[in-house]
This record gives sequence, C-alpha cells and structure tokens, in this order.
Amino acid sequence: MKLLSYFGWQRTTNELSHPASRRMPMQLVLAVPFMLHIMATVGLVGYFSFKNGQQAVDRLADRLIDKAGDRIQDRLSAYFAIPKQINQINLDAVELGLLDLKDFERTGHYFWKQMQVFNVGYINYANIQGEFIGVERLNNGHLLINETLKTAPSRQSIYTTDNRGNRQSLKKIIGHIEPVQQEGWYADAAKAGKPVWSSIYQWRDKPEVLSISSSYPVRDRQQKFIGVIGVDLILSQISDYLHELPVSSSEQIFIIEQNGLLVASSSSDRPFAIVDRQARRIHAVDSSDPVIKQTTEFLLKKFNNLNGIQTEQHFELKIKGVRQFVCIKPWKDNYGLNWLIAIVLPESDFMQDIHDNNRTTAVLCLTALIITTALSTLTSRWITIPIRRLSRASQVLAQQAAIGEFTHTNLNRQSVENIDELAVLSDSFNRMAAQLQISFTEITTKNLEVEQALVKEKELSELKSRFVSMTFHEFRTPLTAILSSAELLEDYGAIWHEEKKRHHLQRIQTQVKHMTSLLNDVLVMGKAEAGKLECQVTPIDLFQWCRSLVEEVQLITKTHEIVFHSQGKAEIVRLDEKLLRHILTNLLSNAIKYSPSATEVNFDLIWEPNQIIFQVRDRGIGIPASDRENLFDSFHRATNVGNIAGTGLGLAIVKKAVETHQGEIWFETQVGMGTKFIVAIPLVS
Repeated sequence: MKLLSYFGWQRTTNELSHPASRRMPMQLVLAVPFMLHIMATVGLVGYFSFKNGQQAVDRLADRLIDKAGDRIQDRLSAYFAIPKQINQINLDAVELGLLDLKDFERTGHYFWKQMQVFNVGYINYANIQGEFIGVERLNNGHLLINETLKTAPSRQSIYTTDNRGNRQSLKKIIGHIEPVQQEGWYADAAKAGKPVWSSIYQWRDKPEVLSISSSYPVRDRQQKFIGVIGVDLILSQISDYLHELPVSSSEQIFIIEQNGLLVASSSSDRPFAIVDRQARRIHAVDSSDPVIKQTTEFLLKKFNNLNGIQTEQHFELKIKGVRQFVCIKPWKDNYGLNWLIAIVLPESDFMQDIHDNNRTTAVLCLTALIITTALSTLTSRWITIPIRRLSRASQVLAQQAAIGEFTHTNLNRQSVENIDELAVLSDSFNRMAAQLQISFTEITTKNLEVEQALVKEKELSELKSRFVSMTFHEFRTPLTAILSSAELLEDYGAIWHEEKKRHHLQRIQTQVKHMTSLLNDVLVMGKAEAGKLECQVTPIDLFQWCRSLVEEVQLITKTHEIVFHSQGKAEIVRLDEKLLRHILTNLLSNAIKYSPSATEVNFDLIWEPNQIIFQVRDRGIGIPASDRENLFDSFHRATNVGNIAGTGLGLAIVKKAVETHQGEIWFETQVGMGTKFIVAIPLVS
C-alpha cells in the first residue's frame, strides 16, 4: 500500500467498476471456480484413495524396499571399506618407515592397537618365507596374537595379551598346519599382484571359521614382492552386522554369491554348517530359513543362473501365505566382490498404516472441503481490491521505466471487462521486468568492462615498472663492464701485452653474451605470454645431447662440478631442442648461482616408459616457504637471494617451456640445505 500511496492513487473499487452489463465481480470469478475445483478434487481424491488402495501399497512397498536397499548397500559398502582402509594405512606406514614388517614383536603390537579402533575379525601379514604374524578377535572380544616363524613353518604359536597389547603368555601351539601361502587370503593376492578380496576360505588353525579377506600385496622399495597384508571379515560377524541393519523385526536381509552359496544373513540361522569341526558352506536353496530358500528358488527359476542377474530386480512372492516384496541388488567392487544382496519385506509391515491412512484421508478430505469453501470466499474478497490497484500501479511503473523517468503520474480511468485486471497486471509487470533487466544487464556489462580494463591497465603498469626496473639493474652491470673494458683498451691498448688485452676482450664478449641471454629470456617470455610459444619436436639423441649441454655449462663455471647421471635405457626421442635448452640451462644456471662454491650440482636423466624425468639438485640456499607459491611467476625472486643477481624470469620461462611440452615441473626444497627441481615430459610417439 505504500507503493500505491507513492503514486498518489487512492480510488476505491466502485470507481473502477465497469458500467457495462457484461461486468463480472472479481470476487465471484475467483471464488466459484476455486470452490468447484476443490470440491471436484476432494471427491476424486477420496474416490481414488479407496479404490486404488492396493496400488498405493505396491508403490509404497517399492519405495520402502528401494530406500532400504540403498541404505543397506551404503552401510555394507562402508563396512567393507574398513578392511581396505586398514590395509592402505598399514602400507603407508611401511612405506614411511613407521612399521617394520620384519619386527614381528612390534608388528603384532601395532595390529593389536588397530583392533582397538576397527571392529574386524583379523589383521595379519605373511611373507614369502612362510612367516606369519596376526591379531585375532575372539567372540568374547579378547585379542590373541598368532605367530609362525620360518624356523617352524608348520607350527603356530598363540599368545594372550594384556590391556596394553603386550604378549602375556603362550596359550598354545598348533602344529601340522598348512603353509600360509596356500591360504586364500595370501594366495589370491599373490596371484593377482594387486589388492583383491580373497575367496571365502577356512582358517588353517580354526577350520570351523570361515572368512573373507581384503588382501594387499606388499613390495619393497625395488617393487619386489615380499608378502601379503590382509584384514579378515568373519562370515558370522558379517551376519551379526546384517542383523543390526533391518528397520523392522520382520525385514530380512541375506547375501549370496553368484554360485548360489550363502555368505551371510540377518536371520538366526548360520550361513554354514559345522561337520566334524569343519565349516561347510550352505547353498541358499538348501537353507533351513524358508525366506532364503524360496527367494533363491524363485531367482533360479526365473533366471536359470544367478550369473544372469546384472541389474536390480524387484518382484513379489508368497511365503507361508504372506505376500513378500523382494529387492535383489547386484553388489560389485573393483577388488573382486560380486555378490547379490536380497532384501525381503513382508506386506504386513505397512498395511496397517495404509488402512489408517485411508481413514485419515476421508476425514481430511471432508475437513478440507469445508475449510477451503470458507477460505475461498474470504480470500477472493481480500485480494480483489489490491489486485486492481496494483494493476494500475504496474502500468504507471512500466511507462515511467520505459522513458527512464520515475515521476508522479495520475492514473486515467481504464475500461475493464471480465477479469482483464489480471491480464494487464501480467503484461505490465513483464514489460517492467524486461526493461529493468535490459538496463541492469547493460550497466553490469559496462561496469565489468571498466573493471577489466582497470585491472588490465594496472597489470600492464606493474609489468612495465618491473620490466624497467629489471632492465635497469640487469643491463647496468654488463654495460658498465663493457664500457670500462672498452675505455681501458682505448687508453692502454697500445702498451698492454696481448694476454691482458685478450682478457678485456673476453670480458666484453662475456657481458655481451649475458645481455643476449637476458634479451632472449625477455623474448621467450613475451612469446609465452602472447600464446605464441610453440613446441616443434625433432629426433634427439637425448643422452649425448645432455652430456654436451653439461660440458658447455661446465666450461662457463669453474667453481662447481656438475655430476651427470643417466638411469634407464637411452633412446632417440622427439623433443623441442630449443625449449629443452631453455629448461635445463636455466635450472643448471640457478643451481650453480645459488650454491656455495666447490659444491656439486647433480643432474639426473631418468628414462621411463611414457615420459622422461630430468632432476637438477643443488646444495644451496633453498627456497623459503613464503616464496614457494609464487616461485614460477614472472620477475618473482625469493626473499633470501640477497645480492645474487637475477631477473626473476628463468623459472617462469622454464614453467612455460615445460607446459608447452605438455609436461609438469615441481620441486623439493629445504632452506639452507638445497633444492631439487623435477621435470617430467611425456614422450611423443
């Protein structure tokens, strides 16, 4: 209403009424169709609610079992991710030197500590000599350390532990056990050569126990296979976990393999039988649980072979006269799991809610009909006058926005037929919105262009300032040296002997070469910034080329020794020789420049199947942490270089040249100890 007062319009509804006989009150136009619509909707909703109750049951069942399936699959995925996480943690610990797998005393204690954090059945390691160390969780929660040494590979010692993970006493010794290399958890990973889930297998010291292991092969620093590390999930513990997942007591979950063998279930029946103290797995069709048995029989009848189930399946069947909704979800991962998860939900779980919902729907429909009838009458009267006033106000706003003048304007009387107010309202606001949007877009575009121009101008100004400063400082020294030597030659050339004159001529040549190098750096950087730096590869005998480059650089410096080493089979490769020279000469020059005299600079050439690695390592001043992020920016120099001369362009050129080669560059550094730059360039076929 404040907006209407701003435009000075205070006319009443009567003033806007159309005198023609075709006039229809807006209150009637709003109320009658709304009431008729509500009455029809309420009637249809009530009718179809009762008629299609069973369809609602089916849809609800599908949604519930779908959500249950997704939830169970997510929970199982999280549960089965724990062993893989433990294995990765342990491998990382081995690589970092935090875990010595040769020290079984400490390894067993380490595994014991992990069992305090993770609820798994077994964590173990075995090497190629048949030695074994592992920590086992008993059903009562106690932990045992089991150990087999190469001096007695067929005997396993079992130790109790105290509350700190220390070995307490030798509980027993089990003899005549099979070699650990024959167990599924070890053999499967050793054969695959990569992380895998083992097949379900029996424990060699407890044949009545079945488990599945997440097994990772272990390799030494030379990538030689030395053993397997694994984490077991016991089938009975998986069943216990499934037992905790269902929302209702009647919901049932079970897991089967593609060959029909039962893995685990949420029922009280075990997924295996004990025969002569040996665990024997059960086929799902032979299960004593009728839900598992009949569900599997239905699957075999429908698909002939469980291997044919590759997508999620939904179906219904009756078990003991009760309608059951079944969801079968294939469950695979990249480590070899290929199981089927079955979720069975009885209809009785939610039928009572459906009946209650039908009764509630009938009551709500009747209540809604009464309430909406009353509200429609009140609402139509309440919105009529503001809509008419807002319609006129929108016309004024649109006209003023079109001419760009938001001034006071009297509203002329308008001819209104039927519900024309709504059409005018929509048209007026659409025109106003379009005009405002165009204006806003133009202003935004102009502002953005101005901002971008200012930013670009600022960047250019800064670049010019830095370039001028660099040019002044870097060119002044060689020019001064050239001028000095030239003046001395002019004044004393006639009386100096040849060696002294040659010294000053060489000095002039050196400074000219230095200035030429600076100019080349600037030109290369200019090409890179303009996007004109191209990679033109040619065949190169890279090993000989690098040796020649080292000899060239070594001739220039007498204070450092460059140690060149090549690792791998040397080949003829296709690279851009000019870009490669920019990369390596800058890295070698920097290594020499920022290293103390009489120190070595290591240059390593490493051949890999798909790329070439260049490493340049010095023992110089290192790079402070505050400079590492911007190290490859143009004109950036580290804060600890002191009076060492430089342009700040070398590493920027190196990075541009590496990127033009589709390669990567990174570095490792320690202040005061030195820096190693690593360049990886992919090979061009």
